[in-house]
Amino acid sequence: MSKVDLSGIGNALSFKDVERVAGYLFLILLAASVVAAIAVAAFTAHSSYEVFPLLTLPFTVIGLLSYLYRRHWIPFIVVAVICVVLYVVHPIAGILAVYILVCTRGIAVMTSMLQKRLFPKVLDATIGSGIGGKRSVSDRLAQFVFGIPSNIDTRVLRLDRTVRRKGLPWSDLLGVLRIALVPSLLMWSGLFTLLVFHFSIGVAYTSVFTIVVYIAMFSLPWIILRALDVRVGTEGRGMSLFEGLIGTCTRMSVALFVMLIVAAAALYTGIDTFWYILSSAVVAIAVVAVSFAIYLLEYERATVDHIVSDGSVRGCLVDEESGARARLDDGIPGTPGRSRGSRSPDQKN
Repeated sequence: MSKVDLSGIGNALSFKDVERVAGYLFLILLAASVVAAIAVAAFTAHSSYEVFPLLTLPFTVIGLLSYLYRRHWIPFIVVAVICVVLYVVHPIAGILAVYILVCTRGIAVMTSMLQKRLFPKVLDATIGSGIGGKRSVSDRLAQFVFGIPSNIDTRVLRLDRTVRRKGLPWSDLLGVLRIALVPSLLMWSGLFTLLVFHFSIGVAYTSVFTIVVYIAMFSLPWIILRALDVRVGTEGRGMSLFEGLIGTCTRMSVALFVMLIVAAAALYTGIDTFWYILSSAVVAIAVVAVSFAIYLLEYERATVDHIVSDGSVRGCLVDEESGARARLDDGIPGTPGRSRGSRSPDQKN
């Protein structure tokens, strides 16, 4: 059974207990950071936008604990020195160093946990998205997010349990960055009008850099679809859900980019606009890329092995390794009689 980072919290804890403790720790830190940010903004001279960096506390703490648990003493000391020195030189530089060197590890840890808990639910919604009759909101959302055409039979879902990475998959990194593009464009256009025009550039940058951390946390978990090569449909090798998601994000980004240009034209502030967008884009790429590399090197294989061995995704799929098939009972004649929530072992047609 694979181990999630932070498992050193207690040797007597079981694997599920460790994940539960880590999840609660993140939520407690998140709540504490929100309360602290509100308190500082309310009782000091700092604005609510200036306290944005406090919201990265959960990722910072978990990232530091990751260094300590894995006994990476030298990297931990080097990272700490770099962050402190850069903060003394310039506060924004120090905050940026924390985001790239510490928060990225926290993002990788939380990505692994989210994948293990949410991946089966995503597959359930995807399987039901192409079935006739009344569909839930999650079913319709899955069909929209993955860009699944109405003629695709989502009752058959494939995954490859034997996928192994060979070197750094640059194409997959570009795919994750394209997924991050939609929330990034929303951030650039929204914060441009709220921050750059009304507040100082420094405040805008720290706020944007903070939101970039959460954008990376939103984007990275989807890479599990590529790691397991999840596909739906019976035509050829089926439709790749990861490619479908990238296509949806690409289409949405066109309209959002136009909206950003309109906002920039309406509130033109000179060269500051260009540097605001360029610097935040560079930081977004850096945070996503470093988080992706850490996750790939330290967490992906163990996460995939856990998901496969856990058995929670065995139902309603064609396994590329074994060729076993199980299909959903959607009321259509000829479909094997299985309930949609069944998690029984794979059956053969």
